[in-house]
Amino acid sequence: MNDDLGEPRDYLKLHFLVFVWGFTGAMGELIHLPAVEIVLFRSAIASVVLGWMVRKSWRVSIQQAVAMLATGCLIGAHWVLFFLAVKVANVSVCMVGIATVSLWTALLEPLMIRGRKLRRMDLIFGVCVIAAVAVIFQSELQYAGGFLIAIVAAFAAAVFSILNGRFAVTTPHRVISLYEMIGACAFCTACLPLSAFYLSEGQGLDLVPSLSDFGWLLVLAVVCTVYAYSEYVSLLKRLSVFTINFANNLEPVYGMILGAILFGDYRTLGVGFYFGATAIAFLVLAHTGWSRRKRLPIG
Repeated sequence: MNDDLGEPRDYLKLHFLVFVWGFTGAMGELIHLPAVEIVLFRSAIASVVLGWMVRKSWRVSIQQAVAMLATGCLIGAHWVLFFLAVKVANVSVCMVGIATVSLWTALLEPLMIRGRKLRRMDLIFGVCVIAAVAVIFQSELQYAGGFLIAIVAAFAAAVFSILNGRFAVTTPHRVISLYEMIGACAFCTACLPLSAFYLSEGQGLDLVPSLSDFGWLLVLAVVCTVYAYSEYVSLLKRLSVFTINFANNLEPVYGMILGAILFGDYRTLGVGFYFGATAIAFLVLAHTGWSRRKRLPIG
């Protein structure tokens, strides 16, 4: 998709979804499981719910199924890196690293989509976000490891978002989500040995969540995945990948607020963090306004 064709309600829905996604980082702290196990349970529960929802319309061609399953593996990798960054750093730092997804999208869309040209304003907005991220990075060097992991997660998010834009043209959004959640579940299953030996701090696998962990996993799977992720895929029919991913830059702001309220992250974050986060929020709102004005007739 080259241009935004959405109505005002699409933009409102997009920002509501971003607000919902702002809770995912907090859940990475609330769920006391390693990153791979969190994503494994998230994608498995979502697969079951989505399978029931599309039980009469899930069939697609083998070629489509393979493509969506492979994209699901990439989504699984993105989520694992996301929750790993939360645990290595904290909610706020991780979610600001994810803000680089807009620049990755601006650079990758012309390379991955035939006929798509590099839009100067998209690139300018993306570079401005990177400048804000750089301010945050310099002020929070103690979290550099988690920050870099989050940036790699953002790159993966840009790639699968562009791929999803292609699927959304011909395939129902919940069917896309079903195959991708199955792919994410398969990816995490393959990563269990990695989790056991390298990502669990010597504790081995943790496949029996506590009652509270399971409750948060249900919220993560049903609200943040079955609902929010499926609706995000549906918006790809009407909004450009860049617009959606740029709006996602508000996710760090919501995550920062939740991190401050729930975990006291504000005690360890400096002025540079808040300056950068405020700049990101301003840029997202400015880009939304620019996208809307670009579609309005003159005169």
